[in-house]
Amino acid sequence: MIRKTLWIGLFALWLCSDLAIAEELTLERVQLQLEHPANGSLLKLPGQPYLLVSGFNQYQRWLSLINTVDFTVTQLEIPAAAQFFSKATLAGFEQPQLVFWGIDGLYQMRLPDGQYQRLLELNSVHRVLDPVRLRQRNFTLDLGGELTDFFIPDFTESYLLRQQADGSFRQYRLQLPSRIQSWQSSLDYQPRRPFVLDSNGSGRQDLVVVEDGRFWAFLQADDGSFSEQPTALDWPVPLSTERTLDQRIDAGRSYQGLQLDRLFDVQDMNGDGIPDLVMVRELLADALERNNEYRIHFGRMTEQGLVFQAEPDTRVKTDNVPIDVVIGDFNGNGRQDFYIPNTNIGVGTIVRVLLRGNANLDVDFFLMNEQGRYASRADLRQQARVDVSISNVRFDLPLFQLADLAGTGQKHLLVGESGRLRLYSPDSGRLFSRRSERLELDVPRDSSRVLITDLTGNGKDDLVLPFDAQDKSEHRNQLHLIFSR
Repeated sequence: MIRKTLWIGLFALWLCSDLAIAEELTLERVQLQLEHPANGSLLKLPGQPYLLVSGFNQYQRWLSLINTVDFTVTQLEIPAAAQFFSKATLAGFEQPQLVFWGIDGLYQMRLPDGQYQRLLELNSVHRVLDPVRLRQRNFTLDLGGELTDFFIPDFTESYLLRQQADGSFRQYRLQLPSRIQSWQSSLDYQPRRPFVLDSNGSGRQDLVVVEDGRFWAFLQADDGSFSEQPTALDWPVPLSTERTLDQRIDAGRSYQGLQLDRLFDVQDMNGDGIPDLVMVRELLADALERNNEYRIHFGRMTEQGLVFQAEPDTRVKTDNVPIDVVIGDFNGNGRQDFYIPNTNIGVGTIVRVLLRGNANLDVDFFLMNEQGRYASRADLRQQARVDVSISNVRFDLPLFQLADLAGTGQKHLLVGESGRLRLYSPDSGRLFSRRSERLELDVPRDSSRVLITDLTGNGKDDLVLPFDAQDKSEHRNQLHLIFSR
């Protein structure tokens, strides 16, 4: 059963209120009341005025459809077997569709009516349903065709599903098992992440994975088919084995002087059109003191295929363990930059948390220069605050996001805390201006779920602020849309 409700909140007794800010930018805000907490995931369907928001409590889960034109809120009936949702381009549809990965296969839901059908019956590593969770997860791939393909991991192998023009699927049983860890009496199955890139210079996209301390590729043939057996890639980039990465005290492992190398991401970092490897090296002095170093190996295409050097071409060093790492082009120059939030967990931080209920958060920005290098120290450091609730065993991250509010390719820095949003404009000299524009605007207590996306298709980023059942009573279970006009 589908229920439709319309409840548009008012800011200062207006349906939409405008906030004039610097550079002739205007933010328009709309408040929507939901029938559930907005504590799950947010997903915008490209080319359509639809925004999906999931929520849950200990007894139930919900999925609501927001129309960003007329602001109607439609509560959708979730397929009983669904566990994750995403977007995909399907045969017979011009616009991306809402799809679900369920415990028995793939589903499609038509919007806005909410009718759904199963596209394919398939087992996976998720064979038991979590009945009170529904989250967005990226289980789709772009392997060079017009239609979306799917990657579904199982326990002893993984399935690559290549979509055909008639809506059917060609299935490939890739010899890629999930990783299993047993901590005490519990079992933890972790599917391996596939990366899409041309590994052999054929002009076709392959699937590259990491297993047992090596790089492997499932190669794509001329006819679009895939090999089900992986090919080892002779890349001399340091990579720790899974046994080395398995840090468990019960195995008698010493943390002193330990060095761990992982693959963090694969993307074109220097803007030359060739994929690069972003590795992370974790250096441990002991179980608590550790530093991270992000090591970028630039890819070079040769007659033998994609190659990398053993030593990184550039690197980013951090003094503490990052809370998060975001890679993106912040100044619109075509090169990828880093911003890394981190906090120093020391005696002073613990005392501050006990006395004030918060801790300082340092956010470091590293910008790639014209020579394809990062500086040894951060180009810019911005501070924010993390609120800590010891009684609720919870820490709430502040709103700290980058958004292209003007549609120019250059990012504004948004910092929100204590009922105030500060906007730092782009600055060619130091990335962001020293002074900020301040707006009176409540933000969610935990702003890690805030979504930055273009809701209207005007080329400018908008904000989606989700509030849950633990936020202030006047904003509880609401969604606030902040439009860039």
